[in-house]
Amino acid sequence: MHVGMNHAFLGGVIGLLPVAALYIAHKGRASLPMLIAAPLAMAAGMLWASFPDLPRLLGRPDLYFRWHADPRTDIFFWHYTIDQWENSGLVSADARGWTAGIVLLVFALLLMAWRELNRRETAANDALPRRPD
Repeated sequence: MHVGMNHAFLGGVIGLLPVAALYIAHKGRASLPMLIAAPLAMAAGMLWASFPDLPRLLGRPDLYFRWHADPRTDIFFWHYTIDQWENSGLVSADARGWTAGIVLLVFALLLMAWRELNRRETAANDALPRRPD
């Protein structure tokens, strides 16, 4: 059964690549705008990659099958090619593995946010005046 999780995973990874590059360039520091942009970039990439599957959700099987037979849908992060690979058995359509990948992406976002929050709280606590013992 094709559920498009591989497309969502790929879109999420592609959406996060620029954010990851900025995170690395800033030596593992994330500003508030970056912490907001990261999940938005991931969601935008997931939606873009899964766009050719939307007619199925909207009850338009004619459009869905027409788009899935059209190589031009590769503009949506290689959607057509990935579907062809799935059909030939080169790529697994098993949703469990792809879902686990998406969970790991979300976990990476949460870890980045937690790490930044922890750094800021530690810095704020270190700046507080100490009581003499």
